[in-house]
Order: sequence, then structure tokens, then C-alpha cells
Amino acid sequence: TTTTTTTTTTTTTSTGAPKTCLAWGDPHLVSFDGRKMNYYGSGEFYLVRSTQITIQGRYEILPKWPRASVMTGFAVGGAALGGNRLVFDNDDGVAKVHYNGKEILGEFPSTFDDEILSARYDKTVSDHQRARNQNGYLFLLPNGITLAVLRFVSKYTDLTITMPRFAGSVDGHCGNFNGDSSDDTSSALTMRGMNRPVDEQHSLFRTHIPGTDSPHLDISDCDADALARAREVCDGMDVDHHYDACIFDVCITGDEELAHDEIALEELADGWFVQRLVREEAMQITQGNFLGRVQGFEEYELSFDITPKAKQSGWQSIVHFTDGPSYKNCCSEGDRVPAVWFHTGSTRLHVRASRRGGGNDGCDPKQELPLGKTSNIRVKVQYPYMLVFIDNKVACVSGNYGLGYKPRERLAVLAGDSWHKAADATVSNMVYQKARSFPEGELIGPVPIALEKGQLLGTFKTLEEFELKFDVKPLGTQPSQSSLLHFTKDLSRNQGKEGDTIPAIWFHKDSTKLHIRMSRPGAHNDGCDPAEALKLNEVTTVSVKLVGSALTVAYGDKEVCRNEKYTQRHPAEEKVYGYSADPWHLPAKAELSNMVYQKGVTWPVGTLIKEPVKLVRNTYLGTVQGAKNFELSFVVKPFSKLSGWGSIVHITADSSRDCCKNGDRLPGIWFHHRSTRLYVRSGDETNGDAGCQPTGELPLNEESAVAVRVQGGKMVVKVAGEVVCETPTTKFAKPYEPTDLLSVFAADPWYNAADATLGRLVYTSLPDA
Repeated sequence: TTTTTTTTTTTTTSTGAPKTCLAWGDPHLVSFDGRKMNYYGSGEFYLVRSTQITIQGRYEILPKWPRASVMTGFAVGGAALGGNRLVFDNDDGVAKVHYNGKEILGEFPSTFDDEILSARYDKTVSDHQRARNQNGYLFLLPNGITLAVLRFVSKYTDLTITMPRFAGSVDGHCGNFNGDSSDDTSSALTMRGMNRPVDEQHSLFRTHIPGTDSPHLDISDCDADALARAREVCDGMDVDHHYDACIFDVCITGDEELAHDEIALEELADGWFVQRLVREEAMQITQGNFLGRVQGFEEYELSFDITPKAKQSGWQSIVHFTDGPSYKNCCSEGDRVPAVWFHTGSTRLHVRASRRGGGNDGCDPKQELPLGKTSNIRVKVQYPYMLVFIDNKVACVSGNYGLGYKPRERLAVLAGDSWHKAADATVSNMVYQKARSFPEGELIGPVPIALEKGQLLGTFKTLEEFELKFDVKPLGTQPSQSSLLHFTKDLSRNQGKEGDTIPAIWFHKDSTKLHIRMSRPGAHNDGCDPAEALKLNEVTTVSVKLVGSALTVAYGDKEVCRNEKYTQRHPAEEKVYGYSADPWHLPAKAELSNMVYQKGVTWPVGTLIKEPVKLVRNTYLGTVQGAKNFELSFVVKPFSKLSGWGSIVHITADSSRDCCKNGDRLPGIWFHHRSTRLYVRSGDETNGDAGCQPTGELPLNEESAVAVRVQGGKMVVKVAGEVVCETPTTKFAKPYEPTDLLSVFAADPWYNAADATLGRLVYTSLPDA
């Protein structure tokens, strides 16, 4: 069945890529920043608490397992829902969804739509492996927020929450979404008050269940016998969070049947055959040490942790996979699939992997591994590449693997092999598995990252006309060309062919001047190099834009370089690889943040709306980097005079509240009741609702250019270039200074939208007067 009410479609944008929090089982969570956590309290807890949205999860203790709880439901509210409330309850596999107290999605399949919520109850509602062929629910909320109930079995509810990072604070069992997983631990959440259950006054559920604090339980809470048995029944699972979850479940509850559930979940979630060869306990490498046989793959990944103890003369074997029936060292196809050694007198890796036509191909990283320290090594063969990662950074790439080797038999695994001296090192967490696809890249969000050589962001779709924009803070210079960003069709090559730099950006030698290359037909190494260097230890917004025949570079609003030779442009690509920084150069001494890749357009930097759009209540435009001194300009065309305040635009540091704390209106602009006279408010340290009220009305059915400026201790409002209102210079002596991104609404959620169109909306930060 389908339920539909009046629907308004709103296009929204946000700074930073959306990320996902996963909750499943009793309950296990993976935070937005990738931290794996377990919670065992009962009651209602915040999964997400933010200025835009609040999501609470209900955890209940089952009689069968008095030490563990399961997530049986969730409830959603907050500014994004415009005062509405969504509640999901799972009662032993019977789910009910209530929206503002009324049941929706009661039949299978069914859909529901109104101006806030679009929802459906169907089979396979997500492309997540867990949802395949499972009945589930999908909830699409404003501002790019998606909730998916992947499946609900017995009391268990598997939930994903996908959303961008909004302005203001974010916290809860899904973490604080700041790009740092280290502060998402259970103890850190306890210190922030996130492990206390929600009280009845703040509960979003239809019926409140009081609870207990979520206790911090770990492996130490299991006795030795229970832990040993749990490891035995969970053996064979991936090194990832499902193995840890299985250990917790079996050890704490004593129910070994839960291992089968977690193994099924692992297969459902990952879809790969995973083979664990060495567990987390470090193992000394010895000559001829046979670890067993594994199912081989044409495309595979081998990962392990290694701690070198000393350098030795001669080749030093670490691990060697070889195909049957006659297991050999070298050099026929299948003899090394793969094999890894240390070079003589060194801890530099020598990595070989068979391919069709080459039994001893491979690539060798240049750097040595540190003695006495643990490094993570990953060898990935996936057509047409072989890559070697050291601590998740690309250290070596070969592009010779267009034709891979298909194993004939199960592979024998030795650590070390029988033909060479064993490396003096220990290994742990060794896993061999089918190669996963290269991840889709995540653009760099608002949290600055320091650049590291060979940091692969993932794969991206590119556009023929585009704008790449990011904030960069140079921290120093390098003695040779140093890499910031590099997008390429070919992982194995720096430059030399069209498509190798689309684009790529470096600092020049001993400088912070940018060197920017963008391939075009007939000129693979063309580009644009600004003459002006970036200032050390200062953040500059850089825009690289290709529109029409012009490649331009801007620092903030200032164009600093232009190349008009792009009458022919490199076409859009479905799959390119992004680095920050690339593996062929030194990494730039710099921090990057707020990276955006989008279709190239011709309007100026800082524009939020270009062409006129009809104002609609609760339309979220995204975020801007706020400033204490600013100008907001726009063109407005009113059509009628409405009863009550008519919202035009509202910029705020707290999108959960209209007024009147400092930061709530930065600025907010309305029409007066039954008038087109402007009402303009902004924040000063002593008054969160200070402002200016022009006396004249704007003409109906005509465009009026409006500019609001806060600078030099006062607010000035201009219409068509003429000052129509000005405060005393003491009114904004201490204007509000934002510390985070600001949310932009046009119109806001708290008032009816003005009957008008809005265009050319531009926010510009200004220096001190």
C-alpha cells in the first residue's frame, strides 16, 4: 500500500561526505569514525544527539542472557523532522512504525510520503550485504539523513544511520563524528555522559523504559575457560569486528549458538571467504613453518602485522604462498602467489606474485620497516594492479597484472619458507581473503588531516567540467616537489599520459607555491601555476575550476591563475583513483580540510544560491565557514504580504533553536507582518538578537538587491546600493565570532516562508575595519 500527503522536494547540500554508523546484535556499534564498541546496559540511549537530529536506541535485557542486552527499537526527532517524531519497535520479529503517534507501513510492502518523511517497507532496502533478501525499512529524512533497518530477527534490530556532519556538537553511541575514532571509546562516552540512559522527560519513545548505565565490559570480564571456549567456537572468522563481537557474545552469555549467528552475519555483511592464518598472538617466523592450506583466488588480499627484530644477511623469508601439486620456490607461474621477504641486510620488503606470463613479477617498496616496531602490511592483487600497503599507505604499485594467475590447487602457506633463511621477526593477524573492490573515496571533511605519502582516498567519478575546492594550511616546505592531491586513471603511474593528472596538485621545491596539472587531449601535462605562494600556518581556501575553455585557480575569492587552452577537455571518468598525498613524491607539509568536488559552474566563490528560487519553509542549503565580520547579499522579489513573520534567510550556529541566544541569528532576515519591510537580526556578545529595521517596504513583483554588513562595530543594511538602516558603532562592538560551521536556511524551520523568490545569495567574510 502507499500513503501519500502533499510532498515538497528540496535539494540540500552539506560540507563533507556522509558517513554511516552501524548498530547490530546485543548491541554492537561501529561509529561514524569507525570505532567498534559494545554496550550492555538497558534502557534508552542516545545513538545520535545533535542540533539537527536526535536518534535514541532502546536496549533491553533478555531473560535468557541476563548479562547482555539487545537493541529492540529506535526513535527519531529534532529539527530535521520539523517537530515530528518517528518510532520503530521490534517485538520478537513483529515490527511497528509510528509517525506522530499514528501507525504507518503496516502492510508488506508499503510506502509512506509527506513533506518531511519518505519511507518504505520492502525487501532488500539497502545495498548493504546484511539487507539482501531481508524484509527491512528505509527512512529518508531531510538534509541527507537516511536510516535503514537492514533486518529485524527475534528481538535483534540491525540499523544503519547515514548522514553528513552538521554544524554544532554531535555525540552519542555513534560517536562524536569528528574524524577521530580514539575518542569514541566506551570510557570516553561515559565521561561525556553518553552512557547514561535517557530520562522519561527527554524520551522520544511512545512508552518510556527506565534503564541502567551501560557498563563497560571487555574480555577481562570473562573467566579463562569461557574465553578459551569462545575463541574456539568463533575461530575462522575475519579479524574485523564480527570476530570480536562473537567472542563477547559467547563469552558473556555462555550461549555458543550465538557464534553461528555472528558467522552468518559476517558472511552476510562481507560476502567474502576469509581465511585466518595467524591470530592476534605474535608468532616467531621459523624456516619451513607450515601454516596450512587455503583456497586461492585470482584477485586477493594478504594482510599481516610484522615486528622485525634484527637485520640479517641474505634473503629473509616472511611468508610464502605456493600452488600445487609440486610446491616450489621459483620461478614458474604459481610458485609465488604471493611471497614476501626482507632484502639482504635490510628490512625493506621484496614482494613477488605470479601473473600469467610472469611467475616472478612484483614490486618492492623503497622504505625499510622500523626495528622493534609493528607495521601492518597488505598485499593486494586486483586487475590490473598489484599494490603493497605499509600501515594503510600505498608503498609500491605495479600495473602489470592485467592477466592474473588462477590457482590450480589449494595453496600451501609457509612462514617462513623452506628455501631461505627465516626473517628475525614476529607476525600476527595474518589473513588471506578474496580482494574487495577499491573503496569509493571519501572527500576530506571539516577535521584537518596531515598529509602522508601514499594515502589512497579510494575511487571517484570525475566530471568534464568541475570545481575542486579545499582548505589548506601549509606548515613548512620540502626540499623537492611535494604532493597535496593526485587524481589519476592509472594507480601505477605518476605522469606521462593523458589521464595521469586529472588534476594533481603539489608544492614547488622549497616553496608553498602551487604546481597544478590537469590533463587535456594533446597535452597530458598542462596546467596552471599561481605566482603567489600560500602563507605558512594560515588556512587558505583553494579552488581549482575547469569550465568552458578556462582552467582557473582562486585563493578565496581572488583568481590567481588562468589557462584558456582547454577548448578540448579530458572526458568524465567512471573510476579514477585519489591520493592525498601520492606515492611518488614527498608529502607536502600541510593540513587539508573541507574538500569538495562538484560540477564546475560559473558563479563566484561563496554563492549559496545562483538563480532565483521560490522560498520554502525549512529548506536547508548547507553550511558556511562563518566570520565575526561578514556581508550577506541577495536579490529578493516579493509577490504578496503575508500574515505573520515571513522568513527569507537564516544563518545560525545552532539549528535546533530560532532565538535568542548569541549565535542563533547570524543573520536572520524576515518580512514584517503583512508587509515587505525588512527585519534584520544578528548576534553581539551582549545581545543575541541585535539588529536593524529599515522603515521602507520593498516593492512587490520587483527584484531588490539587499546587502547586510556587520563590520566596524555596526550593522549596515543597503537596498539597491543605498543605506536604508545603520546601527550605532557600539551596537556590534563585540560581534559573535563563530567557532564552527554555520547552518544556512532559506527559509527557516520556525516561520512561514516569505512569498518571494531569492537569488544570488552570497556570504562573504570580511576583515576587521
